Amino acid sequence: MPVLTLVHDPDAAWLPEGGVAEVVLADSGEEMPGPVGLVRLQITDDAGRIFCMARSGGRPGWDLPTALVGSADPVVVIDDLTVAVFGTQQPVVLVGAVRNVSLAEGDYEWPSPVAYFCVYRPTTSSPPVVEGVWLTPVEAAVELYERHWWPLVTVDADAVRELSEELQIAWGYWLDGTDRDRVRVVDSAVEALVVGLDSPSLRELAGVDKDASWGEIDNLILRIVDELGVPHPTEESSLRLDLRRRSAKVLVGEVEPIDLAAWGHRRVGHDGPADLRALTLLDEEYTFLEEVVPYWVVEDRPAQMEALDRVVRDLAAAVVEGETDLSRFVPERWVTDAARTVGTAKPSPLSRVLKRCRLWGRNDA
Repeated sequence: MPVLTLVHDPDAAWLPEGGVAEVVLADSGEEMPGPVGLVRLQITDDAGRIFCMARSGGRPGWDLPTALVGSADPVVVIDDLTVAVFGTQQPVVLVGAVRNVSLAEGDYEWPSPVAYFCVYRPTTSSPPVVEGVWLTPVEAAVELYERHWWPLVTVDADAVRELSEELQIAWGYWLDGTDRDRVRVVDSAVEALVVGLDSPSLRELAGVDKDASWGEIDNLILRIVDELGVPHPTEESSLRLDLRRRSAKVLVGEVEPIDLAAWGHRRVGHDGPADLRALTLLDEEYTFLEEVVPYWVVEDRPAQMEALDRVVRDLAAAVVEGETDLSRFVPERWVTDAARTVGTAKPSPLSRVLKRCRLWGRNDA
């Protein structure tokens, strides 16, 4: 199940000794695997206020509307909770959960070794019909910041997921020695803390001494990977994540196609993953279109540049849509040259389109 760990707390005071508490963010439409101890409703209005009810058991303070799951189906319990709060059943989405990991026995009241305490958000704006209070963001920060679920209602999920990708990219390049950029690695850890990620090793990395050895930083990164459940970063996984992110920027005009190809040439080269070498070869096509006026002028250069830009944009769109093998974007001249080596020529359909656009220069018609 695709969840992202926001907080890893190995010293949670509310758990028996040796227990670990985590706050995990869920993808939309997903459910926690269970067992589930409690379900809660996060209800906010357009002003950012949070609806709360009096805590159960006579305890002081406020809490999100909450229901005990016990042996029931959590989905049924959350549906019943929406009826109790809104008067009618409301659709909800899972925001995330507090995940307690404990091997305790005896007086420990929740399932062991793992128990989830889920927070859901209604997808409608119906007003609650039960007694409660609306806390402003400032009031909520004062009254609720100690609640275990608090990170889930304050985090910017999109920012966290984007930052998680940056961590994997920076750390993968670092661990494989592709790019030992200490500033990028430390800054990414600092930014992660700012957007809401938290673990003991992440704090250490954010404040690591400038004289720390590469081995120390390696160990911190690997510990954070374990604590936050981040996929183990490698050079290739970092490269592909980086490519997807840069491709998305090409599609919205933040990065020029020629710059994506140049970056790909530097990162992939001729020895990188074979299914990504189209980037290198497309960059070399841009090189063929360079001019040294008046000594060398490329015929119809604007039209050829436009055609090449279209190809790179198509490649970027394919990457964003999840395509991993970019071999069909290899220009025809390279397909043909490679085929001569093995005795067959098999141009890609896209390269034939490019040839009609006279991409290959005045001597390659």
